[in-house]
Amino acid sequence: MQEIRETNRQDLERLEGIIERNLQSFYEVGRALMEIRDKGYYRDVLGFDTFEAYCKAKWDFSRRHAYRFIESVEVVDDVSDRTQIKPVNLEQTRPLVNLPTEKRGEAWQKAVETAPEGKVTAAHVQKVVKAYQLKGGEGERKAEPAPEESLGIMRLKVAWRAAKKSEKREFLKWVNERRQFDGI
Repeated sequence: MQEIRETNRQDLERLEGIIERNLQSFYEVGRALMEIRDKGYYRDVLGFDTFEAYCKAKWDFSRRHAYRFIESVEVVDDVSDRTQIKPVNLEQTRPLVNLPTEKRGEAWQKAVETAPEGKVTAAHVQKVVKAYQLKGGEGERKAEPAPEESLGIMRLKVAWRAAKKSEKREFLKWVNERRQFDGI
C-alpha cells in the first residue's frame, strides 16, 4: 500500500510539473517570437522577407496571432511588478492590451483582488478592463477625440466598443422600437 502511494505521489509530481511548465508556455512562445522579430533572425538566418512570412511558413501563425503572443509578453512584464500572481494564459492578457501600459498593472491587481472565488478568468479581466475604459475613456488606442465631443459621447463610444455583439443588437432593437413608438 505504501509503495502504491509513493508511486502515485511521484506520478502526481511529474504531472503537476508538466502543468506548471506549460502554464507559462504562452509567455515563452511570445518571448521567443519577440526575439526572433527584434533580432531579425527570420530574415538573416532563414531568408524570409518579413516576420509575417516567417510566422506563416514556419508556424502557420497569422501576423495578428504572432503579435498576440508578443503583446502578452509585454502585458505580463507590465503586471509583474504589481502582484505575484501573473496571468497564466493568453486569454487573460488580451483585454489588458487595450489599456495604457501604466494602467495594466493596476487593472490586473484589481482583477486578482475581485476574482469570483479567487479564480481569475479572462471574462473577469475583460469586465475590469471595461470598467477602466468607461472611467473617462482610459485605454482607448485612438488619438484624442475632437474637442466638440462631450464627455458623455466619448463614454458612449467606449461603451459601444466594449459591448458584446448581442448587447449591441439588443440596444439597436430597443432604439428601433422607440423610433416606431415615437413616430420618428
